Amino acid sequence: MNSSTSATMRCETVRVIADSAPRTGHMNMALDELLLNQSLQGDFAAVRVYQWVSPTLTLGYFQKELRDAPEPLQQLDCVRRLSGGGAILHDRELTYSCSLPASHPVRRDPSLLYSLVHDPLIELLNSCGAEVCLRSDYLAARERMHASEKVSAGTEVEPFLCFLRSNGNDIVSSSGIKVVGSAQRRRRGAILQHGSILLQSSPLAPQLTGLRDLFPDFDTQRLRQELPQVIADAVACSSEIGDFTADELAAAEQSIAEQDDCSRENQQL
Repeated sequence: MNSSTSATMRCETVRVIADSAPRTGHMNMALDELLLNQSLQGDFAAVRVYQWVSPTLTLGYFQKELRDAPEPLQQLDCVRRLSGGGAILHDRELTYSCSLPASHPVRRDPSLLYSLVHDPLIELLNSCGAEVCLRSDYLAARERMHASEKVSAGTEVEPFLCFLRSNGNDIVSSSGIKVVGSAQRRRRGAILQHGSILLQSSPLAPQLTGLRDLFPDFDTQRLRQELPQVIADAVACSSEIGDFTADELAAAEQSIAEQDDCSRENQQL
């Protein structure tokens, strides 16, 4: 996406929240749902960057149950995301969420939000010491180099983990290894986009490779510091940096308690 196009795809102001401490899986998802609901209620946009207090598995909104997970992952705390896609192991990674109202220009084609965020994210990752690009660009370059080779059609059953799946919007290393995956949820015109940036391989899923594994000199600290503003600048002309209010945190806690009550009632039926 060129600069003139991206300039027309921004709203006026976005709220930026960079969590100062990791949170539980249920709290992280409750807070993202709160931000999405605020986007549904008015011209409210928010960008959030956060981490997890312990290794946690999130399932995509339409994904099957935890029984499909590899054995080591079945013992972890597990929560369902609002966004789609495959399961994500949140361990040694960085998560972002971007919630936009129906009034945002990207609503006309929500799929453009992927490139709107990923293009500047690629620039940031490369400036931190990585060599990454969109999977679609990687595949196009590879096709030009190996024009005579047949491209595999893939399998019908998608892998359980998001980072083992392939999508043209993925951010991949120069060797084609996926390091960033994103997914969306659209609700009455509002959009919630989740993204996971894999920093380092986890002992719980050693088959996945992170940025520090691929690029030992990768500047993780710079990424943490600059990521919230980079995403904010991609979706809005100005930003307001802040934290959740006490009322918002209380509302998220109440949402978790209500979901727990509902789960207990369902188990008793």
